[in-house]
Amino acid sequence: MSLIRSYLTNVNVFTRLMRASQYNVYQMSQYHETFGRISPDRLQLSFKPQLPKFNHSGINILQPTSMTWCVCRTYAKKGKDKGGKAHKKMTLTPEQLEGLVDMEKVRQDFTHVLDELKEQFIHHITVRTSQGVFDNLVVKTPEGNFPLIQLGQIVQKSPQLLTIDLTTSPQYIGQVKEALAGSGMNINPQQDGTSLFIPIPKVTREHRETLAKNAKLQSEKSKKHLRDVFSKYSKKIKSRDGFSADDLSAAEDMVKDLMHEVLNQIDEMTIAKQEELMGGK
Repeated sequence: MSLIRSYLTNVNVFTRLMRASQYNVYQMSQYHETFGRISPDRLQLSFKPQLPKFNHSGINILQPTSMTWCVCRTYAKKGKDKGGKAHKKMTLTPEQLEGLVDMEKVRQDFTHVLDELKEQFIHHITVRTSQGVFDNLVVKTPEGNFPLIQLGQIVQKSPQLLTIDLTTSPQYIGQVKEALAGSGMNINPQQDGTSLFIPIPKVTREHRETLAKNAKLQSEKSKKHLRDVFSKYSKKIKSRDGFSADDLSAAEDMVKDLMHEVLNQIDEMTIAKQEELMGGK
C-alpha cells in the first residue's frame, strides 16, 4: 500500500507540473515584447519528464527535465484542401448542348484557323521563293479578300528578281505591299509607279533563321486568332438563359478543351516547320 500511495503522490505532482506548464504557456503568450501577438495554440511545449525508476527503496519522485519553448507558425494549405474539392469537369451530351453551343461549328472555326496557318507554312514560308508562292497570297481590300494573281500580273524576270504589275488595279498597291510584308517570306518589295520589284533572297543561314522566326510569329498570330474565337463563344455561352450554372460552365470547358487541343497542334506544326526551314528535315 505504501508503494501505491507513493506512486499516486508522484502522479499528482506530475499533473500539477503539467497544469502549471500550460498556464505558463498562456502567460508567456501575453508578453508582446518577447513573442508579439501570438495565440497560445501557436506555442508548443517540449516537456520530457523522467519515467519513475523502481529500486529497493521505493519509487523516486519524478524530476522533470529542462523545458524548451518553441514559437510555431502555421501556414494555410494550398489548392483543394483550402477551398474544398477540386473542380470536376463535366461532359455534356449533344442533347444537353442543344441551344447552348454548336460544338461542330466550334470545331470548324478552330480548324479553319489551323488550316490557314498550314497553308501559309506550305505556300509562303519556304526556303526557296518562286513565282508560284505569290499567286495565292491573300490580299485584304475594302471590297473583300482576293488572291494576288487576280489583282496584278506576276512575272519572274530572273532567278533573283520578280515583278508584280498592278496597272489594272493601282488602288490596291498599298494593300498588296501590306500583304507581302506580313507574309513571312522575308522579302523587301520596292515600288516603281504601279509596279513592285521583289529581289529574291539567297538561301543563307541568316535567311533560314529569319524564316524560322517568321514562322513563329505567324504561329503566335494564329494562336491569338484562336483565343479570339474562343472568347466569342465563351461570351455567347454565358449569355444563354434557361441553363444551369453547371451546364454553362461545362459547355465553356468543352470549348476551352477543344481550343487547347488545336493550340497544341499549332505548336507541333510550328516546331516541325522550323526544323524544316533550318535544314533539320
